[in-house]
Amino acid sequence: MNLEDKIISAEDLLKSLSDYEKKGLDTSSLKIFIKNLKTFNKIQKARMSNYSQRLSLGEKLNIIKSFLEDKKAFPRISDVIEFANKELSLGFKDQKESRAITINRIIGRIERSPVLKDQLKESVIRIRNQEMHGHSAKPTKKDKEKAESYARWAEILINI
Repeated sequence: MNLEDKIISAEDLLKSLSDYEKKGLDTSSLKIFIKNLKTFNKIQKARMSNYSQRLSLGEKLNIIKSFLEDKKAFPRISDVIEFANKELSLGFKDQKESRAITINRIIGRIERSPVLKDQLKESVIRIRNQEMHGHSAKPTKKDKEKAESYARWAEILINI
C-alpha cells in the first residue's frame, strides 16, 4: 500500500465518521493530519523527480503556508506573529484576526516580495540548528517536538 492509497483510506475513514461528527465528534485533527499527509506526499514526489526546481510560486507558497500552520512549530498565533516580525521583519502588530487570516497576510507579503521566501528558509534552518543544539540540559517533550518539527520543515523548505 503506497502513500496515496493510505491518503484515500484516511479520507474514507473521515467520510465514514461523518455521522459521529454530526453528533459532536471532533474530527479536526484527522482533517489536519490528512492535509499534512497530502503535503508530505507532494513534497516526497517533488524530491524524487527533482520537481522542486519546477514548482510554481503558488505551490511554494502553499508549502510555506503549511509550515506556518504547523501547530508544533507555532503552537499559538502569537508565535506565528513573533516569527514573522523577528525573522521576516514584517512589523505585524498584535493581531485580533484568526490564525488563518494572519497566515494569509504573511503569505501575501511573501508573494509580493519573494526575497522573503529565502529569508524564511534561512531563518528556519538557523532556528532548527538552535533548537537541535540548544543549551537545555533536560529538554521537555514540547521542546523536542518543536525541534523535530523545525528539522523536518528545514529539510522541506531548503528545496523550494
